[in-house]
Amino acid sequence: MIFTYAIEKRQTEEAKTIRASAKERAIMAANLLKTKYGAKRVLLFGSICRNAYVHKRSDIDLLVEGLDSDDLLHAGFDAWMITRPFDVDIIPIERADKAIVENALREGV
Repeated sequence: MIFTYAIEKRQTEEAKTIRASAKERAIMAANLLKTKYGAKRVLLFGSICRNAYVHKRSDIDLLVEGLDSDDLLHAGFDAWMITRPFDVDIIPIERADKAIVENALREGV
């Protein structure tokens, strides 16, 4: 019982640290997407925002408005250089599935 509690406590603390690190990197990536690539709005959504399970290989989901499609590959690479070790998914709002957009607008920060 005590052993199980200790494991759960450690996992909770680790998840908080991972989530905080991912959020910090997401903010830096959002700033880059706005300043270097002219994105109008960047929303962080997904497991990093929810009280969901996160782990060292969780990814960062960013819904981006106003990113030129010609810049998507370079923007993704530059964002990944900031967010690693987390992978980053950049989803242009203009081409995203309606359900993804609704979800991101509801839960995103």
